[in-house]
Amino acid sequence: MLRQIFRLIVIVCFLSVVLPASAITVTVNADAAKAVLQALQNPSLSYDEALRIAQLPGNQGIIRKENEFKVPVSNESFANALVAAAHGQKATDPNQVDLFFDIVKPKAPQLLELVRQIEANPETFQASIEKRIGLFTVPGSEIRLQGYIVAGGDGGGYTFGDTNFFLNIGFMDDFVLAKSATTHELYHAVQGAFAGERGPAAEPSRLPLSPVQQACASTARLFASLYEEGTATYVEDISLLPQSHSEGATRKLADMTDGLRHIHDSATLLELSVTGLKSANAVSYDDVYDVGFLGHGVLYNIGYVMAKAIVENDGPQGLAAFLKRPPYKFVLRYTQLPAYGMDKDHPTLGPNTIDAANQLANGCN
Repeated sequence: MLRQIFRLIVIVCFLSVVLPASAITVTVNADAAKAVLQALQNPSLSYDEALRIAQLPGNQGIIRKENEFKVPVSNESFANALVAAAHGQKATDPNQVDLFFDIVKPKAPQLLELVRQIEANPETFQASIEKRIGLFTVPGSEIRLQGYIVAGGDGGGYTFGDTNFFLNIGFMDDFVLAKSATTHELYHAVQGAFAGERGPAAEPSRLPLSPVQQACASTARLFASLYEEGTATYVEDISLLPQSHSEGATRKLADMTDGLRHIHDSATLLELSVTGLKSANAVSYDDVYDVGFLGHGVLYNIGYVMAKAIVENDGPQGLAAFLKRPPYKFVLRYTQLPAYGMDKDHPTLGPNTIDAANQLANGCN
């Protein structure tokens, strides 16, 4: 125990004295959210005005995300859905229903107040997030991130692999939860800034692949998602959620608490996911992703535990180093920790998971 404490003190002193700080600049644009929330309270909203609102950069992010979910939303259908909700009409087009404007509308005054709080407290909201992110970013980095606050569509927050991030306050109900979600998505944007240094993008190849190559490509994508979501969940600092008594924060904390209580289930799902991707009749990566990372996000939990264990052993910069390393090294580093497999906070990974990481390390030979 004394040796571990001494190691942590050395790490902290080294970071504070030797390493140059990261310069992270965040700009947050709330125009899209304010326009939608105000429009939803305007029973005389015109189609032309709704179409203009649909074309705001933040709302273009909503449309792009819906398209990723295979929901064919366009500027026109976005505008029609907004007009219908503002006029008190029930949306019948499934593409309009998936924008959730009918759910956002009753909360519009409350959400506008939340936007006002975010904009009025840059030190409380933005500066503290930048400080937290800086702990887990490569020293000396200068990163400019653009955030958009939106109100509609699916998901609480998202990025597209670059330095832009989107916070959907349609699913937020207080300042603490918004701050937590913003930190999570902002770290994804930081990951996007270093994506090229982690190796080729983990996207499906357009070239014909052998079964072995396909399995390697799919497990590489799985480990990339595991690293990205696990580390972002750790960096967002879920310990702040008890400060909020909102429904959303309570539900999120309950999900995480239950997931950590059953962390071996998450490790088992990771093992089954790898096995499915490498089997003769391979499961598609999209199906694996849907089961592991959507809904309750079971695979977030094992990724979070791995990130937490690495920070406890290697310090914040030990985690930051993986911004520039292939994600399979994140998996392998976790298995190399002295505490690995020693208790419930350091669960073992399945043999196929470890084999897949080693195979990627050896160039899939």
